Amino acid sequence: MKKIFLWSTAFALAFSFQACQTADKKSATTKDSVSGDTTMVNGNHVVGSESTESGVDEAGATFLRKAAVGGIMEVEAARIAAKNAKSAEVKDFAAKMLADHTKANAELKALAVNKKVITPDALPADEQIHLDGMKKMTGSAFDKHYMEMMVTDHEKTVALFKQGAENRDQSIKEWAVNTLKVIESHDEMAKKIAAGLK
Repeated sequence: MKKIFLWSTAFALAFSFQACQTADKKSATTKDSVSGDTTMVNGNHVVGSESTESGVDEAGATFLRKAAVGGIMEVEAARIAAKNAKSAEVKDFAAKMLADHTKANAELKALAVNKKVITPDALPADEQIHLDGMKKMTGSAFDKHYMEMMVTDHEKTVALFKQGAENRDQSIKEWAVNTLKVIESHDEMAKKIAAGLK
C-alpha cells in the first residue's frame, strides 16, 4: 500500500513539475513575441501589428512621420515670413506655402490616423530653435535666409516624397505622388526667387 501511495505521489509531482515547465515556456514565448512587436514612438508604446493590420510597412510609417515634421516646419516658417519678409514676392511665396502645406498637413494627418501611424504634432527642439532665431530677423536679411532655407528644404522634401511615391501602400503612394507635384512647383519657385535676391 505504501509503495502504491509513494508511486502515485511521485507520479503526481512529476506531472505537476512538467505542467509548470510548459506554462513557463508558454509565458516566455508570449513575452518574446510581444516585446518583439512593440516599438517606442514619441515615448508611447505602439504595437507593430497595428501597422501590418492596416498594410503600412515601416518605410511607410517613417515617411509619414518625416513628412509631418517637414510640413509643420513649412507652415511655421511661412507664418514668420508673412510678418518679417520685406519683398512682396517672398511674402506671396510664404502665403502659398502656408495655404498648400496647411492643406497637405491636414491630408497627411487623416491618412496617418486611418493607417494607425502616430505622427508628431510639434517640431524637434533643434528646428524650433532655428525658427525662434528667424523670428528675430527682418528685411532683406530675412528674405535671403528664408528663401535659401526653402531651396534646401524643398530639395530634401522632393527626395523624401519620391521615396513615398514608391511605397507599397496604395493610399500613401497616391498621396505622395499628388503632393510631390505641388512640392516640385514650390522647389522651382523657391530657386527662382532665391536667385533674384542675390
